[in-house]
Amino acid sequence: MANDPLDELTQFLQPDSRIDLKHISLDHLLGLSGTEDGINILLKKEEILKCIIDLTNDKVEEISKNALLLLVNITANSKGVLEVIKYKPGGNTNIIELFIGYVQDQHKKNADAVCMILSNITRVDKALEITIDTFLPHLNGILNTFVNLDYNKTGSNLNYLAPLCSNLSCNPRVRKWLLQTNRPVPLLQFLPFCNINISSIRRGGAIGIIRNISLDTSYHECLLSTDLDLLTYLLTPIIGNEEYSDNEMDSLPIALQYLPTEKQRDPDIDIRKMVLETLNLLCATKIGREILRNNGVYYVLREYHKWEKDPKTRLACENVVDILIQKEEEVGADDLSKVEVPAKYDDKFQKMDEDYVNSG
Repeated sequence: MANDPLDELTQFLQPDSRIDLKHISLDHLLGLSGTEDGINILLKKEEILKCIIDLTNDKVEEISKNALLLLVNITANSKGVLEVIKYKPGGNTNIIELFIGYVQDQHKKNADAVCMILSNITRVDKALEITIDTFLPHLNGILNTFVNLDYNKTGSNLNYLAPLCSNLSCNPRVRKWLLQTNRPVPLLQFLPFCNINISSIRRGGAIGIIRNISLDTSYHECLLSTDLDLLTYLLTPIIGNEEYSDNEMDSLPIALQYLPTEKQRDPDIDIRKMVLETLNLLCATKIGREILRNNGVYYVLREYHKWEKDPKTRLACENVVDILIQKEEEVGADDLSKVEVPAKYDDKFQKMDEDYVNSG
């Protein structure tokens, strides 16, 4: 039986191999990793995967960069994620520890690719469950790295730490850390990034964190406390420069009153959708609904609905409005997340939504 030519590349992917041979081999593998079939082939080559991971710290920047880009492609595949996290560089180093170390090395080049890899890994539920114990001791360090926009001295922007943190917030222990009683509450440091102009990736990650915490109704009162001023950050992406009556204006969070005429809504529709999803989640509890009503969220949504052109997003807006305009006795439950909808109605509701979107 003939040897697989791919296996022969292993000898050229050793740390002490000639630079030109490593470069050519990685270029070939990088092309292979551009397709799902190619990734599936690579996942069967355990030795090659090990070599790729070892080369992420090669002293030659181009070699390290291509090895990292290979892992970005491989971890975009859920099977690839589960294979990569099995590996222990040096025999005992956790690969997550290795990559966190890269991110926190201020002089690590191509750290953006490392952030993408960690984001890809934590996007897979099973991988997050496996690796969460490794991440937990590093949460403060990751936060400090994220909030320092000039942290990396080689030009990496580290924007993909935002989706990494959003993915981590799917874990209940991370959500508890984000709202821990010790001051300052870590979530506070993420909130300004909901509205940062320089990166939609950072904005989306920050809002994703809020959305994930909102899934747990036990945190709603804390999320909507005056200490956090959450609604100021959450509503900014969907509020424009419209004029409101005096009474309506007075009900809005102070920072959102009398905005300048050049105020624009977030151009990223995915971010606007996440804001609406989060508001919907906060409507699940009575205290959430009351605070949203008292802070003029209905008025913001009323004007936003006039502006939004996407049918699905308009429907998401209407779903929140439908809840907010009801009196509490009409809502009929303190916590809507605990209300079970009979399965026989699922298809009916879905069909109604589809008909509405198609008609728009």
